[in-house]
Amino acid sequence: MDEKIVHNAKKIQNTDFIYGLEDKVPLGKSVVYGLQHLIAFLASAVVMPVVVGTALGLDQQAIAEFLQRTFIFGGVAGILQAKFGHKYPLVDGPSGLWTGLLVLIAASITAQGKPIELLRTDLEMGMLIAGVVLILLCVFRLVTHISKLFTPLVNGVIIMLMTLQLSPSMVKGMTGISENGSYLDWRYVVVAIVTVVCALGINLKAKGFIQSIATLLGVIVGWILAVILGITKDIHMVEGKFVTLPEPFAYGTPTFDAGVVIICVIGSLVLLSMVFTGVSGMSEALEIPVDRKKFTTTTLIQGIMTIGSGIWPVIGPMPYISSVGILLMTRVAAVWPFIVGCIMMIILGVLAPVGALFASMPIAVGYAALLIVFALIFGQGIKEFRKLNFTNRESYIIGISLLVGIGIMFLPASAFTALPGVIGYILSNGLIVGTILVLLLEHVLIRKK
Repeated sequence: MDEKIVHNAKKIQNTDFIYGLEDKVPLGKSVVYGLQHLIAFLASAVVMPVVVGTALGLDQQAIAEFLQRTFIFGGVAGILQAKFGHKYPLVDGPSGLWTGLLVLIAASITAQGKPIELLRTDLEMGMLIAGVVLILLCVFRLVTHISKLFTPLVNGVIIMLMTLQLSPSMVKGMTGISENGSYLDWRYVVVAIVTVVCALGINLKAKGFIQSIATLLGVIVGWILAVILGITKDIHMVEGKFVTLPEPFAYGTPTFDAGVVIICVIGSLVLLSMVFTGVSGMSEALEIPVDRKKFTTTTLIQGIMTIGSGIWPVIGPMPYISSVGILLMTRVAAVWPFIVGCIMMIILGVLAPVGALFASMPIAVGYAALLIVFALIFGQGIKEFRKLNFTNRESYIIGISLLVGIGIMFLPASAFTALPGVIGYILSNGLIVGTILVLLLEHVLIRKK
């Protein structure tokens, strides 16, 4: 670390923070501070794998293993980034963007009659290739050039299309339609409403640490109500197994599907802008500048972890900007307590009962919590548009991309069955078509001079 950064780290220690970035923290305090990072991870990490696992047709035992891999990955990614990447105490967890994409891919593929088992192995290959693409961008020093393609206008359209296309799945999960056939179950609706109201109420009324775990507290309240109403799942434990390690290629040998690969590569590139946002947010809080080299090493590790999420299937990770709130609240910027928290994540990840417990989460609770998460992501899309200087050009690009993309979402899957496999898959997905349109309009067809 150069002299300027060291000077800034010392400045932080002497003014705003109890412990600076490079300070050593006693073990006892490190454990306490590490627990807060762990809880921040739990607030989002336990919901997304349950939702994605259900969409991918996994049974409860497979979802439990999915959760265990998620814990381990979060801890490993956090340690690698803190030691070799951005070197900040930024929690890495399942990405909301990847969660949305995986649920959408599952819905689209099954509507076309493709076996869900084959989709799982397609996704393994898709994540492997997406990770390799990110690494190649680093090798050829193209990270900053590619990131320029994803302007606020492009990011805003992609985020809105993703959240809107995911909304039917969320509503079905919150009403019980996805589990009970085609009819609504009032118990699911009540549980979902209580979960959302509790999470929103705590988030809007509480302050400090309680506010930062509002989603987790809402999940706990909703889960208790689900137990009372009798819509919970039994906890399934594999007999004789208390400690388990993740199995590589858990869904089978990877298979290739061009459409899935395209979505995975696009998703990994869009996620880069969100990764940079998280790193930049932490940099501003610490008053430590971020140079191009740090962004490149961060992207390199992101690529490695994306490859890993194909080998040991998990939702692709991303840094949580909520970590900045934990840092400002505790006034502890030191990396060591964060690493202790990551070690706790890994330990929880190898304990089979932990995965089995969270895998029994009622789906109504999971989708209700996801609604809160994606409401914020939708708001991020609006914030991206607010960065623009609106003229007719911007209105045309956003309007055409959204209207075509959303319009495709309402077409029946049978409308594309006459087209060749890859082309049919791409054109039947409103998110892919909208993304291609906005990129072409923004950078080629009506490019700003």
